[in-house]
Amino acid sequence: MLAQSDSAVVQSSAREKSQPDISIVIVSYNSANVIGACLASIHASRDALDVETIVVDNESSDGSAKLVGEQFPWAQLLVGHGNVGFARGNNLGFRHASGRYLFMLNPDTEVRPGALSALVAFANMHPKAGMIAPHVVNPDGTLQHSTFRFPDFRQAFYGFFEKMTPLDSPQNGRYLPEDYGRVRKVEHILGAAVFIRREVYEQTGGMDEEFGLFFEETDWCFRVRQLGWEVLYTPDATIMHVSAHTTSKNPERSSVLFARSRAYFYRKNYGWPGYLGLKVITIIGLAYWMLRTLFAWLRRGISNATFRRRLGSYWQILWT
Repeated sequence: MLAQSDSAVVQSSAREKSQPDISIVIVSYNSANVIGACLASIHASRDALDVETIVVDNESSDGSAKLVGEQFPWAQLLVGHGNVGFARGNNLGFRHASGRYLFMLNPDTEVRPGALSALVAFANMHPKAGMIAPHVVNPDGTLQHSTFRFPDFRQAFYGFFEKMTPLDSPQNGRYLPEDYGRVRKVEHILGAAVFIRREVYEQTGGMDEEFGLFFEETDWCFRVRQLGWEVLYTPDATIMHVSAHTTSKNPERSSVLFARSRAYFYRKNYGWPGYLGLKVITIIGLAYWMLRTLFAWLRRGISNATFRRRLGSYWQILWT
């Protein structure tokens, strides 16, 4: 017969054993062409881990939810909530998650063998790491920048005058390619693949749902660092990311959403002085974009429809 204290230990061990090691949350919107490969890679990469997979379908119209339900019945599928966006969709998945760690993953990713075990081992070895960035590669195996410095005026300026410096340069908030070969502290992580300690989610409540698209993970990393947690990168866990499989379909709309989220990030985290500085840069940058678009239209380099669409997006960006 077990003593009361022994019984408590047995019950505690049972609870710990039943808790998944990782809860992977995937927010999907019209991802039928990529999510199958993503889920198949998860299934093949679980090794000895107990992995819970949650797919949050944002009212897809391409059969994504049916594909997941029929071909991957082991994944928990959340439907019927409408298209709630990236931040709210992930938060919905996190609320259903029970794992010791959370892994926010895009549907256009594939988990390389051993990556999940490497992330858990790394998190166990670094108890101060609230968030962890894996090594992310393009489909051809080349490096994809997945860690960044927080937004600043210089990055905002080069965002409009993009030809003045390479996109993947330190001036644009990127770390050097050679930095991806070592463990290091980073400022924020690409939202396509973010490994999260459960305590961090419980302390912060997840992502700020006021962000429509873009900057959700940047803001979350900002708040996590303010709470004293470290945000780290490890080269030992690799994820393949197709990149921009949804946002590239409508560049004008994406530019407006990006500008809105950036303005909100500046107001929230840098205050009104930071926001006003961003506004000055935005006005200068939009003037340049408008002139460039006008010249392209006069030279018949773009259609009338594209010309009107771009001017409309510039007007919306101006008032963000």
